[in-house]
Amino acid sequence: MSEAPDREEDLADHPGRRRGRDEVDPELLVLPRPRPRVGPLLALSALVFCVYFLIRLHSDFSFSHASGDPARVGSVADAIAADPESFIELDAVPDRAATLRVYASDARDGHRLAPVLGSADRLWILFGGSHWVEPPTYDERVRGRVKRMGDLPFHDQLVAHLAATRLPRALDPRAALSALGDARAPLRDVAGDPVAREPDAPVTVHERTVGEALVTGFATDRYPDEKAWRAALERAGVLAPGAPLAGKSDASWSFRVAAPRGVDAVAASLGQARLFAARAEPVERTHRALWRELAVDGGELVVAGGARVQPASIASIVVEAHRRAPDDARVLVTGERPDDYWHVDAIFALLGLLSLAFAWALWRGLRGAREGAGEPAGVGQPAEGKSQP
Repeated sequence: MSEAPDREEDLADHPGRRRGRDEVDPELLVLPRPRPRVGPLLALSALVFCVYFLIRLHSDFSFSHASGDPARVGSVADAIAADPESFIELDAVPDRAATLRVYASDARDGHRLAPVLGSADRLWILFGGSHWVEPPTYDERVRGRVKRMGDLPFHDQLVAHLAATRLPRALDPRAALSALGDARAPLRDVAGDPVAREPDAPVTVHERTVGEALVTGFATDRYPDEKAWRAALERAGVLAPGAPLAGKSDASWSFRVAAPRGVDAVAASLGQARLFAARAEPVERTHRALWRELAVDGGELVVAGGARVQPASIASIVVEAHRRAPDDARVLVTGERPDDYWHVDAIFALLGLLSLAFAWALWRGLRGAREGAGEPAGVGQPAEGKSQP
């Protein structure tokens, strides 16, 4: 009877005894763990990941090896022909009236994008999104990284926006009159860039009348009303007797007067007559119409409604037309220098080594799978040294 407890104590320490449901077998804890293996699927996924980022970083890798001093470009045409990922500098005037706000991603600040005058929309400048962080400039000299328009992340959105939006373009008055008189004549803006003819494009014509001036007299103690100003201007030989009043306010009266020698001559006459409370300025009118409502008759511009404008009186013609962003256009990204990408070499080398390692792991995995799937030699044959039953 006294031996049973001793035997139970011995069995409690026996390694082969039954274990409880939640009891850990100490022998399992000392078993060697299997070596981690990289399967073919994991190796292929990692290889594709590395190659993808190598392709994405290739442009930055090329730009990081460019010269730290920008290559001087003499003309806009040379900038359009420049190789992508080059670092250049040139004198270029952006069309600030056509500046657009673009975004590379939702996680980054936006940028300002403007076409270059005289480039026919084939050269654009990408500025920073905030003028507070941009270095001040006192000329039109810009430097930066050359990118291809089609490679920018916002290119598709930019094309859609330009197709749905008209931007103001100041036309060359002579070219506009020639295009209205001859459908084959090219329509160009003041920078020489071609402008598409769109019949429904809004047009604004600013007229500065030749041979006329607007004289405005302001109320003083000596000339307190219209009658006093009319008499003073007639004595000075500026205003014809009986000329109608062109406009007035509570303390001023305006008259349209003849100015065969120009507005400056009228202003000089006012000074000689010591009428220092009067000013002379050009007579300006604004005509708005659609492009299809404009015509040329007898050398004069005819606007919708019958208004006629002499060519010499045209101050400006502004049309709202579509711009375009060709895939092969060049974009000069300001604020980027090759020195800013010093870290790309290390990342590129690391991704290259990882690509080689996972390519080797993929080859080993495929080779092992092929050997494991093959039929072992001697299947169906009797083993050496044994006889068939």
